[in-house]
Amino acid sequence: MIPYLENFASFFMYKSGLKVKKNVKIAILGMVLFFVGCSFQQSAPRDIITTTSESSSIEQAASVEFINLSATNGEEKLNISNLLAVAFPKAEKLSLRGHTLETLDFALIKHVGATIIYLDLAKCGLAAIPSEVSEAKSLTTLYLSDNRIVELDANIYQLDKLTYINLDRNSITNIQEGISQLKSLKWLRLNDNKLSALPNDVAELKNIKRLYLSKNNFTEVPEVIKSMTSLEELNLGANRITEFPEWLCDMPNLKRIDLYGNPIKDVPDKVVDMQSLTTLVMDNCQLENDRKQKLNEKLADKRIKFIF
Repeated sequence: MIPYLENFASFFMYKSGLKVKKNVKIAILGMVLFFVGCSFQQSAPRDIITTTSESSSIEQAASVEFINLSATNGEEKLNISNLLAVAFPKAEKLSLRGHTLETLDFALIKHVGATIIYLDLAKCGLAAIPSEVSEAKSLTTLYLSDNRIVELDANIYQLDKLTYINLDRNSITNIQEGISQLKSLKWLRLNDNKLSALPNDVAELKNIKRLYLSKNNFTEVPEVIKSMTSLEELNLGANRITEFPEWLCDMPNLKRIDLYGNPIKDVPDKVVDMQSLTTLVMDNCQLENDRKQKLNEKLADKRIKFIF
């Protein structure tokens, strides 16, 4: 076998314009064959099977994993009734983004709810969260941004596997008690709403790591946040907060605090002792220039990025 390898290697090196010794030839050829062999052994990554129309959904029903019916410019109104007669045993994702939904459309959520883990209802003109959403018991990711929702109600509190919910750019003024039932929640987005307070039981969200509340009506950092000890990112930018509470410096896992655009005039010295903090964002606040400079110097020594 070796002579054949040597001859093949000589030919390969000749074509490549290389002059090397016999043993090196065989070694190089061995490496070439090894990598070629590996390339044949590699299996292609599993691509999620998607469908982008009602007709293709029906045609591929047995294998489809992503029912993507997001609206595009000029798209006609959905005819959900066609899909309700079809079984989707592998459906994991459903997107109805951009459609103005009617009662019948919500039936599709219930229809595939047993298997879906991802649901996108952004930009659907919703004034409330459809009750059918609560029947998608396996949901981990839920998009409800850019609607007209005025209250975060108990409809979704049964989704104990939910880890991410996006309610940005709605008109939410109230969050009903009971949110503590979302025990798996790690990321809660409520930017650009009309909130001025949080319910007391939000303190029981022990797994939450990211809480985004920018562009609301808060006049102070809600003290209930003090109990959210797993929190890593807190965004309360563009509210009407006047004070940076000292207890915020005792949050053990906070990596990023974002208070931009609030009329805050000072920051506690204790902030430089925060062990986990990496970024403090306070641009467009009302700190005096001297105070900014001193804080910047102290935080820089701690390798904390101060954005002002």
